[in-house]
Amino acid sequence: MLFLGTAVPPVLAQNQDNRVALESSLRSRYPLTIVGGGFMAIHGENAVRRTGGVVVLVRKGLYGSYDRSRLASNEVKNGKADVFSGGSDVELGPGERFYVNAIHVGPETLTLALVSVGAISGSTRTSRAWCSVSFYFTKDALAQGDPEKIYAVIDQWLVPEGSSATASPSMPSSAAAPVSPPPRAIDLKPGMTRDDIVSAMGTPVQETGFEDHRWLTYQGITITLEQGKLISVEDNAPPLVQVKVSSDPDGADIFLEGSFVSSTPAVLKLQAGTYKVIVRMSGYTDWEREVKMLAGAEVNLNAKLSK
Repeated sequence: MLFLGTAVPPVLAQNQDNRVALESSLRSRYPLTIVGGGFMAIHGENAVRRTGGVVVLVRKGLYGSYDRSRLASNEVKNGKADVFSGGSDVELGPGERFYVNAIHVGPETLTLALVSVGAISGSTRTSRAWCSVSFYFTKDALAQGDPEKIYAVIDQWLVPEGSSATASPSMPSSAAAPVSPPPRAIDLKPGMTRDDIVSAMGTPVQETGFEDHRWLTYQGITITLEQGKLISVEDNAPPLVQVKVSSDPDGADIFLEGSFVSSTPAVLKLQAGTYKVIVRMSGYTDWEREVKMLAGAEVNLNAKLSK
C-alpha cells in the first residue's frame, strides 16, 4: 500500500518561514507585556503582571478606549488612520507611552495591541487607555517578511522607546517625539571582561575592588569579576512588597502617587517605601491612604467606597 503526502509548494514554504522569522523579529523589537490573568486570575483582568518594552506615539490620529472590552481598533492605510470598531474615548497624543501586549501577523495586516503605561486624561475621565493598531501592507510585503520595510511603516506612528522617529513626507518633523534611552540588556556570560560588560551595559552605578576581585553594580544586579573575568551575576534588588488591592464595589481604578496602575481587584509588586494610594470610581468618594510598605512584606488593602 502506498501513502501519499501533500507536498507544500516551495514558495508557500518560503513564505511561512519568512512569516515566522518576521514574528520573531517583532517580538524581539517589541517585548510583550503580560496583562491580567495569572494563577486563579488573582492579578485582575486589567492588571499589568509583567512589563515588556515601551513604544512611543509620534503623531496624532489614533484613539484609545478606557474600557478594555470596547478596545479601540485603529487601522492605518496609506498613512491615514481610522477607528473601525470599539470605543474612541480619547484621542492619543504624540509622546504618549504604551506597552505592547499582543502582536498578530495576518495575510495583509500587522496588528499591535497596546495599553498605555500611565493614565491618559480625556473629556470624561483619567485612566489607562487600550487600543489596537492594524497596519495594512501588500500581501507580498508580509510574505517576504523584510523587517526593515515593515518597521519603516510602523515607525511613522510608533517607535520603540530609546530610538527616534524619522520624519517622512506625510509626517511633519514637528510630530517626532523625543524618547529616552531604555536600560540595555545583554546576555552576560562567564569569562567576559570588564571592558566587555561596560561596553554593552554602560558605566556601572558603583564599582569596587579588593585584591583580584572586582564588583560592578548596576540597577538590579551585581556582577563579580575574578582576575578580570566574570564569574557570577547576582540579583541585588530588595525583596518586592506584594500588595493586594480590592474594593467594594469591584472595578475601581488604583492610583499610586497620582498615576493609574491597575483596576481592582489586583495584586501589585512594589519596591519598599511609602506610597499614596487612591482607589477611585465614578459616583463614589475617593478612598485615599498613605501606606508604608516594608521589603518582603505582604499588604492587603480593602477599599470600601461610599457615595
